[in-house]
Amino acid sequence: MTKLYSAIVLTILFASCTKDPQIIHLSKESYTLPGDTLFPEGIAYNSKTGNFYTGSVTNGDIIEVNVESGNARLLAAGAPQNRKAATGMKIDQLNRLWVCGGADNKIQVLNIDGTLIKSWDTQALFGSGFINDCMYDNTHIYFTDSRTRKIYRTSVTETVPGNIEEWLSFTDAQIPYSATGTNANGIVSTPDNKYLIIVISASGKLYRIDKTSKAITEITLNTPVTSGDGMYLDGNTLYVSRNATNLIFPVTLNQDYTRGTVGNGFGTNLLFNTTIAKAGNYFLVVNGQLNLRGSTTLPILPFTVSRVTIP
Repeated sequence: MTKLYSAIVLTILFASCTKDPQIIHLSKESYTLPGDTLFPEGIAYNSKTGNFYTGSVTNGDIIEVNVESGNARLLAAGAPQNRKAATGMKIDQLNRLWVCGGADNKIQVLNIDGTLIKSWDTQALFGSGFINDCMYDNTHIYFTDSRTRKIYRTSVTETVPGNIEEWLSFTDAQIPYSATGTNANGIVSTPDNKYLIIVISASGKLYRIDKTSKAITEITLNTPVTSGDGMYLDGNTLYVSRNATNLIFPVTLNQDYTRGTVGNGFGTNLLFNTTIAKAGNYFLVVNGQLNLRGSTTLPILPFTVSRVTIP
């Protein structure tokens, strides 16, 4: 009887150890998102809380997900905050969530509890076309526009956010735009804080923009990264999520970010992957399935965010 009791105790203890949250977290390959019509696009990871955020292009709802438990909840509904769509998003150093509004041409900033701090109508202010993605450095957050040849920015140092400015306006000769396709999309800042890098989805070209002089340089690539969407820069390796390929591609850049070599794509079971965020040694990848929005072909449900190990 004693031996049987000891065996039961050991079994229970072993089972308890194997349910350690960190072990569960490391073995998780995807996170389920609520909503059959969600069509998620942007993502932001908060390393302080272990939560990530993604938003719907159909109704502007923002979902919060814990990376260890996988628990998901509605952080902020779009309608009450006058947000019709949520595309790119980032968490700044003051723990605020910035949200791009896509074709609705809104830029919004929220507290981490989901309450709205401030909203800007960039179409009314600047004649914007599609606020797609954003990134922040130590002082500012920058926003791309997929239809109008402009980049906007605002300061992230003030407790109360200031005004949005039209930081850069460029010509078609400097950065050619397609009349029908998606143009400026993902955006990153280089580690030395000297440059921005943006991807033009339609052409697959990358451009380096000097933050001081605003000079624009095309980055010479061995092959274009067409369908380039969200990006992440780690040192001199730029990771480009290419939605139509269902893969992520590394681009090895030279020291001054003027040339790049595109490597082999990686990632499995991705579904029109849009934006990416780094958490530990893996990427959180949004399976947006935006190619099926408005299509007679239904999306694969539930919508998910995948965990992809970085090679």
